[in-house]
Amino acid sequence: MAYINQPPDLRILFADLDSRLRKLETAVRFTNPNVDFSTSTPTNPRIGDQFYDTDAELLKYWNGTQWVEIADNNLAPTITTVNPVLKTTNSNITYTGTPVTVEAERVGKMLTAYAEILGTTVTNWGTGQIYFTLPAGFPTFAHDVVAPGYITDNGNTYTIFGLLAQGSSDMYLWSPTSNGGSNVVDYNSPTVLDSTSKLILNGVAIIQ
Repeated sequence: MAYINQPPDLRILFADLDSRLRKLETAVRFTNPNVDFSTSTPTNPRIGDQFYDTDAELLKYWNGTQWVEIADNNLAPTITTVNPVLKTTNSNITYTGTPVTVEAERVGKMLTAYAEILGTTVTNWGTGQIYFTLPAGFPTFAHDVVAPGYITDNGNTYTIFGLLAQGSSDMYLWSPTSNGGSNVVDYNSPTVLDSTSKLILNGVAIIQ
């Protein structure tokens, strides 16, 4: 029978102390200290150690060999608005002003974009497939981009989609068919375009 005043088992005390120290160590490791990577880095790193690089504004971790960026989505999202050039494959569309507006938001390697084409500025839709050319400096993509969308025209809605091939800056417009195929979007397909027409596209892409 144990005595009431018997001292506690030291093994239990040390095990409990070790557990508490490990938890405290983990908590300290994940406070992500701020370090200017251009002048200094954390010393004696262990696999999984993290820190915030104030020079590059990126969160990084040690993989056992080098510091690796966790992602660049720790930056504030970058929103860009551009006005691409509207064209047809027969080069005979005419318009005033800037009929195409693309608003793109980048978070890390992902870019989401909203494109709007307004018929109010188009004086002649021309002939041939409609497409638009993104301006120089717009991000390039790691794969083909397909952006679903629609046309609103005189109270009716028509499904369309845009296709931007990898490495290209030209997004061509298509309309799906009932048999699983697709037709080009032009001045009279899938509807006759006029000043009341509005074309909308939404897309998500991975930046190279």
